[in-house]
Amino acid sequence: RILLVGATAVLSCLLADWLCSYFLHGRINSRDLSSVVTGLIIPMLMTPAIDLPIVVAASLFAILVCKAPFGGTGHNIFNPAAAGVAFATICWSDQIFSYTQPLTHLPTATLKLGGIPRLDLTELLLGNFPGPIGSTYTLIIAASLLYLLARNVVKWYSVLAYILPVAAIAAVSHPYGVSPAESIAYELFAGSLFFVAVFIVSDPVTSPKYRLSRILYGVCAGIVTMLFRYFSPLELSAVFAVLLMNALAPVFDIACEHFLSPQKGGSAS
Repeated sequence: RILLVGATAVLSCLLADWLCSYFLHGRINSRDLSSVVTGLIIPMLMTPAIDLPIVVAASLFAILVCKAPFGGTGHNIFNPAAAGVAFATICWSDQIFSYTQPLTHLPTATLKLGGIPRLDLTELLLGNFPGPIGSTYTLIIAASLLYLLARNVVKWYSVLAYILPVAAIAAVSHPYGVSPAESIAYELFAGSLFFVAVFIVSDPVTSPKYRLSRILYGVCAGIVTMLFRYFSPLELSAVFAVLLMNALAPVFDIACEHFLSPQKGGSAS
């Protein structure tokens, strides 16, 4: 089932991207596989029980609305995968948060209600709880992060800048009966937040171009994520926070250029 959901998303994104390339540029660039990455991330943030038409709709929205109109690969303002998942969440929220294992509340829903998930650290690390397809196995996500850091695909400060405010807010606002460390672990690993930090927040296309502006971008995204988690009606808050920060990414660069005077070859770039 998981392979079917993933294949559906990848094929939908790939075909939509090729059609847009053909109609806009008169050719198909078969070497551009960025849409495959989008197609892999989208189902990773969805339940295994998701209906396939919803996967197709999210994939088409990601490519046809958030990627192709802005010029295609390298020019999109919003992260296509985050936009596709956000679109599906708004339109089919019942499906997005429906899991095959019957539970009163999922860990993220329990946190949102101010409760305490009955999970220990081992279960959090091994993903032994219901959640989106690809965002519960913390150890695999951490290993992926190390690989991306080693390949210099992801900047460590982008991920850390996002995680630190989340951890700080979780430590301060931890529920009664839970230590700050446990609260941090729940907030980071009981939902899709860590996955988003590794694979979406660090997206080099939709994030600012200077180091300092990326740090500010990550910090603001982390704060907004927690505000959305506490005060919005949806459990999956990280993608909405990232989309908001995507729209403000040029503002962070302009602020650095005008007020902090970073140089592209210097420490701020």
